[in-house]
Amino acid sequence: MANHSIFNVRGSWMVAATVVMAAACGKKTPPAEAPKAEAAKPEEAVAAPAPVTAVAAAAEATPVVDPLKNGWNLAPHGTAAKEGDRIFLLTQGKDRSHTNPAAIYQLFSHDLGEVKGDIATIKELDGTSFDVGGQYIIAAGLKAASDVKAGDMVLAEWASSLKHAMVQKVDGDKITVRYTDLPDSWSEDKLVAVKTPREVTKQKEGLSPGNFAVARDDGRPVIVLLVSENGDKWLVRKFSGRVATFPKDELAAIPLKPALKAGQQVVVPYVGMMYQGKVKKVSGTRVEVAIDQGVSKEPIISSLGQVALALPPPK
Repeated sequence: MANHSIFNVRGSWMVAATVVMAAACGKKTPPAEAPKAEAAKPEEAVAAPAPVTAVAAAAEATPVVDPLKNGWNLAPHGTAAKEGDRIFLLTQGKDRSHTNPAAIYQLFSHDLGEVKGDIATIKELDGTSFDVGGQYIIAAGLKAASDVKAGDMVLAEWASSLKHAMVQKVDGDKITVRYTDLPDSWSEDKLVAVKTPREVTKQKEGLSPGNFAVARDDGRPVIVLLVSENGDKWLVRKFSGRVATFPKDELAAIPLKPALKAGQQVVVPYVGMMYQGKVKKVSGTRVEVAIDQGVSKEPIISSLGQVALALPPPK
């Protein structure tokens, strides 16, 4: 939409008002003359602004932050990922800081640049870069497609974000995956994708980066996504997108592929909270659970990797 000056709009309104008033009095109003522009004096000429490159504009838009400062009192530590590797990074967008624990954070894929001690350089698509602490990085990617096989549970990129999936087929350097945490209402063809080794990460059982776990938040059991281990604590991302830390011994790892069967008692997530229920049906990666607490009349449809067998110990 064009950005009209308020002065131009106001001037037009005044001229129109004058014409209307004159017509009402039976007088003719001469056409308004446009003001004559005065030639600028040489000393008053304004120099044209210097061109701004895309890189300079991006650098100006992204403020420099201290990568070692954070809002969770975490001691700095590096990352196991190497320069050139694919990674998932905990980020809140253009604001590259990690000092606000109340902010919403996402996990997006990036290429890793130089790593120096506790600081890692993240490459941007526009050629710019920024520095972060290693505790916000999940190492990703495979060396070869043959490192996984059908049935393996993996992290897989989807629109550059971290999602979970099961490998369906490996054909040369192509890995076909079926996502497990996209909307269940989507058609099956939208849940299947062919990825490269750099876009797939094999998951490991237990408390491991990228896995889900159960924590107690203010005494309530919730599902969290594990990001990095920090001493005796884990940095995690909640269902709400906010980030927190939990003691390691107060987390219960969710198994990747538990042997579930109808009638079994389990704990299943619903809008971020964990509820006890009974398995009604298991079909591939889909698990239907009837919740005991009456939160939902219909069975909850969850996925392998999110259905827990037990709650963490109470605080």
